[in-house]
Amino acid sequence: MEVRKRRSRSLDEEGQEEKMKKIHVEEKPNNEERPLEDQKKSPMEKTSKDKSKERKKSEDQLEDGKKSPMEKRSIENGANKRMRSEEGQLEDGKESLRKISEDEKKSPMEKRSIENGANKRRRSEKGQLEDGKKISEDQNKRSRSPEDPLEGGSKPKKLRVDTDRPAPLDIKNYRFYSELASGGFGQVMLASYAPTKQLVAVKIMKKKPDKSNFAIMMKEARLLKVARGCTFLCHSYAAFQSELEAFLILEYASGKSLMEMINRKGNLPMGRIMFYTAEMVVGLQFLHSKGIVHRDVKPDNTLVDRDGHIKICDFGLAAEGIFDEERTSGVAGTPGYRAPEVLLKANYNAGVDWWSFGITMYQMATGRLPFSPTGSIVRQYYAIEKNKPNYPYYMSQEMLDLLPKLLEMKENKRIGVNGNIREHSFYRTVIWEELENRRVKSPFQPGMPSADDFTECQQTFSANVRKEETNLEDFSYVDPNWEGQG
Repeated sequence: MEVRKRRSRSLDEEGQEEKMKKIHVEEKPNNEERPLEDQKKSPMEKTSKDKSKERKKSEDQLEDGKKSPMEKRSIENGANKRMRSEEGQLEDGKESLRKISEDEKKSPMEKRSIENGANKRRRSEKGQLEDGKKISEDQNKRSRSPEDPLEGGSKPKKLRVDTDRPAPLDIKNYRFYSELASGGFGQVMLASYAPTKQLVAVKIMKKKPDKSNFAIMMKEARLLKVARGCTFLCHSYAAFQSELEAFLILEYASGKSLMEMINRKGNLPMGRIMFYTAEMVVGLQFLHSKGIVHRDVKPDNTLVDRDGHIKICDFGLAAEGIFDEERTSGVAGTPGYRAPEVLLKANYNAGVDWWSFGITMYQMATGRLPFSPTGSIVRQYYAIEKNKPNYPYYMSQEMLDLLPKLLEMKENKRIGVNGNIREHSFYRTVIWEELENRRVKSPFQPGMPSADDFTECQQTFSANVRKEETNLEDFSYVDPNWEGQG
């Protein structure tokens, strides 16, 4: 009995000792040091540790036996999920091996084709991603205040040229038929405005790369607006531009020019000369009242409209701002029509227009120029100074009196500058108010042909303005009173 008690006590002491060792082992923080410590342990300690593991296992089994059915099912489900996940990974691995094996069997061409397809898909996905980023950035930019610098915004830029043009400002809405005139400025084409089939004259001016003719084109478009105030000046319906050209849409004078009339008839009757030159007087006086000197008055620039009335055209060489004592300079105009002061390269005023007007009147009466237009400007000047015009016998006394006053060498004595030309006896039968309102019947009325009477010819022009350096600022306009625009 006493032996049994001693053994029992010995076993209890060993159990307590084992428990203390177990607690001591569990409290060690560094698990990596355990293998080294295990080597240092005695065989008895190792045996004791193995027994403790077996006891722990039995205790875990006992605890599992105490768990509820629901807890057991939850544990089983978790274990099953882990097993299925491991099985799925195993299947994926097998599938990858199968694909690798199949790829190895494919020819190099097939491999390249597959790689190209994959690369295209990757580039497409990358492009879509970048597009998405751009759209997002654009939306962010639009959401910012355009005037708030703190938000990175800026003031909206002014558009150079409207993308959606009104119909009269689109060259595609015009049909071209024939050339009416041409020169250093460009050319004038007979055309029609397609929506209404109205015949018009289109002046086409090429833009020079060095912009040297930009000011001339801008000036002419500007003066054509001023010209609307006088019925005897050529009117414009619209002005617009393309990348390389500038267009002026003008009224079409179906009676052609006085030059063509002179060429057909040789010389004109006195009554017709009086009528046409009287209307020219009204037109020139209107320009001069606006400070404009035409500087290229001649029969070629004097047209006859459908009703037989005069239209002075071509303001490309005109000078602006010539009021009172103001003067301008420069050798402008056409040889044979230039005033002496222009040939001398002196400063001059509106008197140069009255000289050119006198040359035109003489040419209408005789069919020729009074002075030679050939040679240098010095030679032309001496031809005027030394030679007197030959006045035919059939000229009326009134014309014989008027012409020398117009062709006066000294501009300050020239009629038009010195004295009112309307009061000269040559125009004694003219009722100026009736004339200004176009109530005086013209010598003949050319009428207006139909656009259907002409054959269209194709014309090619450049696209709309895209570059700031080729843009004529504030050039385009449409006459709001243009009835033919539809």
